[in-house]
Amino acid sequence: MLTLSAACPLFAAGVSAQITTVPSPAVTNKALEVRIETQDMGSEVYCYTWCKDLNGTEKAPFTWEGANTEKFRMSGSAGSYTLSIPSIKEFYGLTDAELSGLKSLGFIAKTKTGQQTDDLFITVEQGRTNVYGGGEGTVSDPFILKTAAHLVEFSTTAQDWSNDVYVSLGADIDASALTSPIGSVSSPYKGHFDGAGHTISNFSLSASTLGTAAGLFGAIDGAEIHDLGVKGATVSGVSHVGLLVGKAVSGTISRCYANGTVSGSSICVGGLVGENAGATISDCYTVADVINDDDCATGGIVGKNSGTVRNVYATGEISGSDYVGGIVGANYGTIRNSVAINAKVTGAHEYTARFGGNANSLNTSEGNLSWDAIDKGTTDWTDNGDHATTQSASSLGAFQSFAALTGWDFDNTWEWKNDAGKEWPALRGIASQNTSIPDAFYGVITGVEEIMASDNVSVQAGPNPFTDHITVRATAPLASVELYSLDGALAASASCHGENETTITTAGAASGIYVLRAATADGSRSTFKLIKL
Repeated sequence: MLTLSAACPLFAAGVSAQITTVPSPAVTNKALEVRIETQDMGSEVYCYTWCKDLNGTEKAPFTWEGANTEKFRMSGSAGSYTLSIPSIKEFYGLTDAELSGLKSLGFIAKTKTGQQTDDLFITVEQGRTNVYGGGEGTVSDPFILKTAAHLVEFSTTAQDWSNDVYVSLGADIDASALTSPIGSVSSPYKGHFDGAGHTISNFSLSASTLGTAAGLFGAIDGAEIHDLGVKGATVSGVSHVGLLVGKAVSGTISRCYANGTVSGSSICVGGLVGENAGATISDCYTVADVINDDDCATGGIVGKNSGTVRNVYATGEISGSDYVGGIVGANYGTIRNSVAINAKVTGAHEYTARFGGNANSLNTSEGNLSWDAIDKGTTDWTDNGDHATTQSASSLGAFQSFAALTGWDFDNTWEWKNDAGKEWPALRGIASQNTSIPDAFYGVITGVEEIMASDNVSVQAGPNPFTDHITVRATAPLASVELYSLDGALAASASCHGENETTITTAGAASGIYVLRAATADGSRSTFKLIKL
């Protein structure tokens, strides 16, 4: 029994009980959940608690009767009771010096009518502080990773991969020195990783054993990863290979992008995630070339998906054996409102398609789109796959139509960028994003002819894309031909003297997307979107 020094009156001996905690042992800077298993004490049970060892002495911050309040009321019934302590320091009213000397806590489950358990004790460990670039690993004060050394240390410190540890990047990190993933199949990453809009770049990771996983995060289970860019990475392995995550058992991945090269020699190889067994992936994109020519389940975002994917797109070249797709190789989960804009998707067998390698009752594919001119290599597309709803480059390459087709949030999550005249969707607030759409996509964007007056006048302009000139031909005499940049500035024009053909010299124009406007003598007007290489 607790002694009188802890302000507890003498009662009959308490009933036996067992105590468990999460985490175990308790950690000074982490939330604590205490569970006491004992006989049935009814539904109104309270917990008296005190500092058993605080710098070598006991401290009882609360009175026995004072514990009969909501602060100390335990949840549960029928002999199983739980007390949640969000902050040990604040709950017990400790100073920093006292908290640094705390080694154990005592607990007694009790009722207002006099029932109580025996004294129960737990060990307390000091939380990790002043490691990496600062922070305590909590939700309000996460560990900060600022350098390559911090990232390397984090990748080998498994105790900081638990679900109650929070980590945030404090700078862009060149991870050339990284030699091992964060987490593995046998010890997955379970924590909270906030990229804070920064990037991790230039790492090269590989795994050579079947059943292992390769990626910046080898394997995750219940983890949260968001607001992170992965740049210039190379990841290779046997199975479960992805630039960001090799295998995602569960958790969330959001607002992330990745570019680089992924290669594997067995199942589940993806640009972002090798296998998504049950996680949710949203608002992400990849500019990754994915190679898995010896086996199946190869995709631009996910190799094999059994979880949920939404609002993603991929643009790289995808090459596999079977079950190959621009977004997903083998889909047994749900994918919605996503877009395949890949430069090329090729497979050796029939389960190869623009969007997903398979299309059957085992998956849900809704609101998805694919570029209709994705290069399929030397083979023909088959019906054994998910081509989604095909769209032209003109539809997918313009903001208004892209936003309307996808329904993505361009106010808060995405933004529409114009990079050297190439328009594309980027993630708001994430550093170092460059043009993501393949050059071949812009090469087939066609000018939309807009006849303003006479229906029987035809105007043509080309080549598209162009380099040093544009030739304009019409079935009626030309009155004016003008070339404008997307910001409205006049880039070039041609003199028209009643001829049906003229040429604009464009050698001085910068690379990008331009609008050409042609008018004929009878008042007809035509508008084209053209690309300068």
